[in-house]
Amino acid sequence: MVDMIDFYNCVAFEAYHSQNNYLRIQDDTLTGTVASVDVTTQDNLEELVKIGEALLKKPVSRVDPDTGNYQPIPNADTNEEALIKFAQKLSEEKRYRELHAQSQKE
Repeated sequence: MVDMIDFYNCVAFEAYHSQNNYLRIQDDTLTGTVASVDVTTQDNLEELVKIGEALLKKPVSRVDPDTGNYQPIPNADTNEEALIKFAQKLSEEKRYRELHAQSQKE
């Protein structure tokens, strides 16, 4: 089940037809020590790395506003592919803004 922040972001980005401007990669099935932010043992950190690497291979998921649960998006990229595309999009936006800011100064 998602928390209120996830649900709010889902509804807000959907209302503005901006779902592609928000990417959240999260495993909501963690239990035990891997779910705790306080357990910093080497074993736990190594397990979290494995979980993170597996999570990158899963399809992108979003909150279903009707159920409040994460649902994979049909025919979606993997989280890894989506993260790369999102980083490229942010980089392009940064370059555009820097270029635009320079032209405003001239």
